[in-house]
Amino acid sequence: MENKIPLYLIEIGDNQVNPSKIRRANLSFLDKTIINSSKALKSIYLQAENAARDNFIQEINPKVKFISLIYMAIVISVVSNLVTQEFITAFIFSLYVIARLKIFGVFKKIFFLAFIFGFLVVLPASLNVITPGKIIFNIISFNKPSHFLIYNIPQNIGFTINGLQVVSIVFLRVFNSVSFALLVVYTTPFPSFIKSFKMIGVPDTFLMIISLAYKYIFILSRTIEETYFAFKSRLSGNIKSSNIRKLIGGRIFFIFKRSMIIYQDTYHAMVSRGYRGKVVLHSQNHFTFKDVVALLIIFISGIVFILF
Repeated sequence: MENKIPLYLIEIGDNQVNPSKIRRANLSFLDKTIINSSKALKSIYLQAENAARDNFIQEINPKVKFISLIYMAIVISVVSNLVTQEFITAFIFSLYVIARLKIFGVFKKIFFLAFIFGFLVVLPASLNVITPGKIIFNIISFNKPSHFLIYNIPQNIGFTINGLQVVSIVFLRVFNSVSFALLVVYTTPFPSFIKSFKMIGVPDTFLMIISLAYKYIFILSRTIEETYFAFKSRLSGNIKSSNIRKLIGGRIFFIFKRSMIIYQDTYHAMVSRGYRGKVVLHSQNHFTFKDVVALLIIFISGIVFILF
């Protein structure tokens, strides 16, 4: 009996792959959710790494940053001049440059939040129906003015100069507030920032709950991600999202059980280190000359912005 080698093992194939014939796999809704959640968690971990860099702003006492955050929030809300708000924007941007943060990535988030809550929400205020003034861009015209319930509808409806100024001021207020808040978040480790809440009388027990919940979010998210990808590694072919949801739903109890084990291990670790039901958070950071200088700069800048 003669053994013959199959032809497909003898033929020399073309190793070049045509990119136009490559089909990209369509990700399911759960795949996209898990991937986006992983990216969000990685960005939070990167925030912690950025906060640990050797930099003038990173080395400032978290209590000074917390005081500055409250103080600048008051200054931004008090200032009603559009030009002054622009100067505040430039001042905060200069702090980002000094902190050597990834400006593009951070300001992309800031612009998104400011556009939603500082522009779209207050955009109707730019119309003469809400803010009277000289119309610079007419949207719609009626034959005559009308009255609806308690509202007077003018003959011409459009954007006014006063209305656009109001929208611009609100937008810059939201933009500057979010910018300074993220500056503090991205330059301060989370545990140190939480401890600074003691300055306004927040109980230690509440701060410990926040800290443990913050840590546990990463653990629980990682558990869900590992469970999901363990399922995916044992499946072949494209699986419908409905079937995936059933599989994930069947593992909820398993995830809950692992969560309880992690809770118990955390509690036993706390007891082994002296926990007896009373939580005392100590902050070893003391005010230095850099902290005093930074606080004076923020304080004087706020006064200048208000009086400008």
